[in-house]
Amino acid sequence: MYISQNELCDFLLQNLSARLEREILLSDMSAFKAANPDAVFEDFIRWHSPGDWESDAIEDSRVSETKMNNDWPPRGRLSSRMSEHGNFWRKLWNDAPALAASEQKPLFDANREGEKILHYLETLQPHQLLEQMVCAAFRATAETLNQTSFGDVDQMKSKLDQLCLTVASMLRPLQGNQLSRDSEVFEDLKQLCATFGNIERFTILAASLHRKFIRAPRLSREIFSDYNNFYCLKIGNSAVEGDIPKVNCLRGSFHVIVAL
Repeated sequence: MYISQNELCDFLLQNLSARLEREILLSDMSAFKAANPDAVFEDFIRWHSPGDWESDAIEDSRVSETKMNNDWPPRGRLSSRMSEHGNFWRKLWNDAPALAASEQKPLFDANREGEKILHYLETLQPHQLLEQMVCAAFRATAETLNQTSFGDVDQMKSKLDQLCLTVASMLRPLQGNQLSRDSEVFEDLKQLCATFGNIERFTILAASLHRKFIRAPRLSREIFSDYNNFYCLKIGNSAVEGDIPKVNCLRGSFHVIVAL
Protein backbone atom coordinates (compact mmCIF):
# COMPACT_ATOMS: atom_id res chain seq x y z
CA MET A 1 0.00 0.00 0.00
CA TYR A 2 1.50 3.31 -1.13
CA ILE A 3 1.10 6.41 1.04
CA SER A 4 1.96 9.77 -0.46
CA GLN A 5 4.00 12.34 1.42
CA ASN A 6 0.98 14.62 1.86
CA GLU A 7 -1.14 11.78 3.25
CA LEU A 8 1.64 10.85 5.66
CA CYS A 9 1.92 14.47 6.85
CA ASP A 10 -1.85 14.68 7.39
CA PHE A 11 -1.79 11.42 9.35
CA LEU A 12 1.07 12.61 11.57
CA LEU A 13 -0.61 15.96 12.19
CA GLN A 14 -3.86 14.27 13.18
CA ASN A 15 -2.03 11.99 15.60
CA LEU A 16 -0.11 14.93 17.04
CA SER A 17 -3.33 16.90 17.49
CA ALA A 18 -5.05 13.96 19.21
CA ARG A 19 -2.08 13.41 21.53
CA LEU A 20 -1.93 17.09 22.45
CA GLU A 21 -5.67 17.14 23.14
CA ARG A 22 -5.30 14.10 25.40
CA GLU A 23 -2.45 15.70 27.36
CA ILE A 24 -4.40 18.93 27.88
CA LEU A 25 -7.50 17.05 29.03
CA LEU A 26 -5.47 14.87 31.39
CA SER A 27 -3.82 17.96 32.86
CA ASP A 28 -7.20 19.62 33.46
CA MET A 29 -8.57 16.48 35.13
CA SER A 30 -5.54 16.15 37.41
CA ALA A 31 -5.76 19.79 38.48
CA PHE A 32 -9.52 19.49 39.05
CA LYS A 33 -9.04 16.42 41.24
CA ALA A 34 -6.36 18.19 43.27
CA ALA A 35 -8.59 21.22 43.83
CA ASN A 36 -11.71 19.12 44.51
CA PRO A 37 -10.68 15.91 46.34
CA ASP A 38 -14.25 14.61 46.66
CA ALA A 39 -15.22 15.36 43.05
CA VAL A 40 -16.57 12.71 40.70
CA PHE A 41 -16.53 12.48 36.93
CA GLU A 42 -19.93 14.19 36.65
CA ASP A 43 -18.61 17.22 38.55
CA PHE A 44 -15.75 17.59 36.10
CA ILE A 45 -18.12 17.36 33.12
CA ARG A 46 -20.38 20.08 34.53
CA TRP A 47 -17.33 22.33 34.88
CA HIS A 48 -15.33 21.46 31.77
CA SER A 49 -18.07 20.56 29.27
CA PRO A 50 -21.46 21.95 30.41
CA GLY A 51 -23.03 20.93 27.12
CA ASP A 52 -22.57 17.27 28.09
CA TRP A 53 -24.64 17.66 31.28
CA GLU A 54 -28.42 17.45 30.99
CA SER A 55 -30.13 19.04 34.00
CA ASP A 56 -33.48 17.74 35.21
CA ALA A 57 -36.31 20.23 34.82
CA ILE A 58 -37.78 21.45 38.11
CA GLU A 59 -41.32 20.17 38.23
CA ASP A 60 -42.46 22.23 41.21
CA SER A 61 -42.26 25.90 40.27
CA ARG A 62 -42.89 26.84 43.89
CA VAL A 63 -39.46 25.61 44.96
CA SER A 64 -37.65 28.56 46.46
CA GLU A 65 -34.38 29.83 45.07
CA THR A 66 -32.70 29.13 48.41
CA LYS A 67 -33.67 25.49 48.24
CA MET A 68 -32.42 25.29 44.68
CA ASN A 69 -29.02 26.63 45.74
CA ASN A 70 -28.82 24.14 48.61
CA ASP A 71 -29.90 21.21 46.45
CA TRP A 72 -26.62 19.33 46.04
CA PRO A 73 -25.58 17.43 44.08
CA PRO A 74 -27.33 18.95 41.06
CA ARG A 75 -29.99 16.74 39.55
CA GLY A 76 -29.33 15.61 36.03
CA ARG A 77 -27.43 13.15 33.90
CA LEU A 78 -24.55 12.86 31.48
CA SER A 79 -25.20 13.26 27.78
CA SER A 80 -25.44 10.18 25.61
CA ARG A 81 -21.94 10.87 24.32
CA MET A 82 -20.45 10.80 27.80
CA SER A 83 -22.59 7.84 28.87
CA GLU A 84 -21.37 5.49 26.17
CA HIS A 85 -19.61 2.32 27.26
CA GLY A 86 -15.85 2.73 27.16
CA ASN A 87 -16.03 6.52 26.93
CA PHE A 88 -12.56 7.99 26.43
CA TRP A 89 -13.10 10.84 28.90
CA ARG A 90 -14.18 8.52 31.71
CA LYS A 91 -11.20 6.23 31.12
CA LEU A 92 -8.90 9.23 31.25
CA TRP A 93 -10.59 10.45 34.42
CA ASN A 94 -9.99 7.12 36.13
CA ASP A 95 -6.30 7.23 35.19
CA ALA A 96 -5.72 10.90 36.03
CA PRO A 97 -3.79 11.47 39.29
CA ALA A 98 -4.72 14.30 41.64
CA LEU A 99 -1.95 16.76 40.87
CA ALA A 100 -2.05 20.55 41.09
CA ALA A 101 -1.28 22.47 37.92
CA SER A 102 1.82 24.02 39.51
CA GLU A 103 3.23 20.54 40.16
CA GLN A 104 2.58 19.17 36.68
CA LYS A 105 5.10 18.93 33.90
CA PRO A 106 4.56 21.88 31.52
CA LEU A 107 2.63 20.95 28.40
CA PHE A 108 4.81 23.27 26.33
CA ASP A 109 8.58 23.05 26.70
CA ALA A 110 9.90 26.28 25.20
CA ASN A 111 13.53 25.15 25.26
CA ARG A 112 12.82 21.85 23.53
CA GLU A 113 10.64 23.45 20.87
CA GLY A 114 13.28 26.11 20.28
CA GLU A 115 15.92 23.42 19.79
CA LYS A 116 13.65 21.68 17.29
CA ILE A 117 13.34 24.89 15.28
CA LEU A 118 17.10 25.44 15.27
CA HIS A 119 17.68 21.83 14.20
CA TYR A 120 15.14 22.24 11.40
CA LEU A 121 16.87 25.38 10.13
CA GLU A 122 20.31 23.75 10.35
CA THR A 123 19.22 20.74 8.28
CA LEU A 124 17.01 22.63 5.82
CA GLN A 125 18.08 22.22 2.21
CA PRO A 126 18.76 25.46 0.26
CA HIS A 127 16.05 24.79 -2.31
CA GLN A 128 13.51 24.15 0.47
CA LEU A 129 14.43 27.44 2.13
CA LEU A 130 14.07 29.26 -1.19
CA GLU A 131 10.64 27.70 -1.75
CA GLN A 132 9.46 28.88 1.66
CA MET A 133 10.88 32.36 1.12
CA VAL A 134 9.12 32.66 -2.24
CA CYS A 135 5.79 31.56 -0.75
CA ALA A 136 6.15 33.94 2.19
CA ALA A 137 7.12 36.85 -0.07
CA PHE A 138 4.16 36.41 -2.42
CA ARG A 139 1.67 35.98 0.41
CA ALA A 140 3.04 39.00 2.30
CA THR A 141 2.82 41.10 -0.86
CA ALA A 142 -0.76 40.02 -1.50
CA GLU A 143 -1.69 40.85 2.09
CA THR A 144 -0.08 44.29 1.77
CA LEU A 145 -2.15 45.03 -1.33
CA ASN A 146 -5.28 43.79 0.46
CA GLN A 147 -4.73 46.24 3.30
CA THR A 148 -4.59 49.23 0.96
CA SER A 149 -7.43 51.70 1.45
CA PHE A 150 -9.07 52.47 -1.89
CA GLY A 151 -12.71 53.00 -0.96
CA ASP A 152 -15.71 51.10 -2.22
CA VAL A 153 -14.42 49.95 -5.61
CA ASP A 154 -15.94 46.56 -6.40
CA GLN A 155 -13.73 46.01 -9.44
CA MET A 156 -10.61 46.42 -7.32
CA LYS A 157 -11.93 44.08 -4.63
CA SER A 158 -12.65 41.48 -7.30
CA LYS A 159 -9.12 41.78 -8.67
CA LEU A 160 -7.56 41.29 -5.23
CA ASP A 161 -9.79 38.31 -4.45
CA GLN A 162 -8.81 36.70 -7.73
CA LEU A 163 -5.16 37.46 -7.02
CA CYS A 164 -5.32 35.58 -3.70
CA LEU A 165 -6.86 32.56 -5.42
CA THR A 166 -4.21 32.67 -8.14
CA VAL A 167 -1.39 32.90 -5.59
CA ALA A 168 -2.73 29.94 -3.62
CA SER A 169 -3.07 27.84 -6.77
CA MET A 170 0.36 28.64 -8.20
CA LEU A 171 2.24 28.22 -4.92
CA ARG A 172 0.73 24.85 -4.08
CA PRO A 173 3.42 22.87 -5.98
CA LEU A 174 6.10 24.80 -4.09
CA GLN A 175 4.57 24.02 -0.71
CA GLY A 176 4.37 20.33 -1.57
CA ASN A 177 7.97 20.20 -2.85
CA GLN A 178 6.61 18.95 -6.17
CA LEU A 179 9.32 20.43 -8.35
CA SER A 180 11.38 19.02 -11.18
CA ARG A 181 13.52 20.35 -13.99
CA ASP A 182 10.62 20.04 -16.39
CA SER A 183 8.17 21.67 -14.00
CA GLU A 184 6.10 24.55 -15.34
CA VAL A 185 6.09 26.25 -11.96
CA PHE A 186 8.96 28.54 -12.95
CA GLU A 187 7.02 29.95 -15.88
CA ASP A 188 4.01 30.23 -13.61
CA LEU A 189 6.05 32.28 -11.14
CA LYS A 190 7.16 34.64 -13.91
CA GLN A 191 3.55 35.06 -14.94
CA LEU A 192 2.58 35.58 -11.31
CA CYS A 193 5.17 38.36 -10.98
CA ALA A 194 3.71 40.09 -14.03
CA THR A 195 0.22 39.73 -12.57
CA PHE A 196 1.38 41.24 -9.29
CA GLY A 197 2.85 44.19 -11.18
CA ASN A 198 -0.44 44.89 -12.94
CA ILE A 199 -2.53 44.52 -9.79
CA GLU A 200 -0.13 46.78 -7.92
CA ARG A 201 -0.61 49.50 -10.54
CA PHE A 202 -4.38 49.18 -10.27
CA THR A 203 -4.14 49.33 -6.47
CA ILE A 204 -1.98 52.47 -6.59
CA LEU A 205 -4.45 54.11 -8.95
CA ALA A 206 -7.48 53.17 -6.82
CA ALA A 207 -5.79 54.40 -3.63
CA SER A 208 -4.71 57.65 -5.31
CA LEU A 209 -8.21 58.34 -6.63
CA HIS A 210 -9.70 57.54 -3.24
CA ARG A 211 -7.48 60.09 -1.52
CA LYS A 212 -7.90 62.81 -4.17
CA PHE A 213 -11.68 62.42 -4.41
CA ILE A 214 -12.47 61.45 -0.83
CA ARG A 215 -15.58 63.65 -0.95
CA ALA A 216 -16.63 62.42 -4.39
CA PRO A 217 -16.53 58.61 -4.19
CA ARG A 218 -18.80 58.18 -7.19
CA LEU A 219 -16.44 60.20 -9.39
CA SER A 220 -13.53 58.12 -8.12
CA ARG A 221 -15.32 54.88 -9.01
CA GLU A 222 -16.25 56.15 -12.48
CA ILE A 223 -12.68 57.20 -13.27
CA PHE A 224 -11.35 53.85 -12.11
CA SER A 225 -13.99 52.01 -14.13
CA ASP A 226 -13.07 53.93 -17.29
CA TYR A 227 -9.40 53.22 -16.71
CA ASN A 228 -10.06 49.54 -16.11
CA ASN A 229 -12.16 49.21 -19.26
CA PHE A 230 -9.61 51.08 -21.37
CA TYR A 231 -6.72 49.02 -20.00
CA CYS A 232 -8.52 45.71 -20.60
CA LEU A 233 -9.33 46.79 -24.15
CA LYS A 234 -5.72 47.80 -24.79
CA ILE A 235 -4.41 44.49 -23.46
CA GLY A 236 -6.93 42.60 -25.55
CA ASN A 237 -5.89 44.40 -28.72
CA SER A 238 -2.14 44.61 -28.27
CA ALA A 239 -1.46 41.67 -25.90
CA VAL A 240 1.21 43.81 -24.28
CA GLU A 241 1.38 43.40 -20.51
CA GLY A 242 2.72 46.04 -18.21
CA ASP A 243 2.11 48.94 -20.61
CA ILE A 244 -0.06 51.19 -18.46
CA PRO A 245 -1.33 54.22 -20.38
CA LYS A 246 -2.44 57.62 -19.22
CA VAL A 247 -6.18 57.98 -19.14
CA ASN A 248 -8.25 61.00 -20.09
CA CYS A 249 -11.59 60.82 -18.27
CA LEU A 250 -14.25 63.36 -19.11
CA ARG A 251 -17.12 63.64 -16.62
CA GLY A 252 -19.25 66.75 -17.04
CA SER A 253 -17.04 69.69 -16.20
CA PHE A 254 -14.24 67.46 -14.90
CA HIS A 255 -11.24 66.74 -17.08
CA VAL A 256 -8.99 64.48 -15.08
CA ILE A 257 -5.67 63.11 -16.22
CA VAL A 258 -4.50 60.21 -14.10
CA ALA A 259 -0.93 59.09 -14.55
CA LEU A 260 0.74 56.30 -12.67
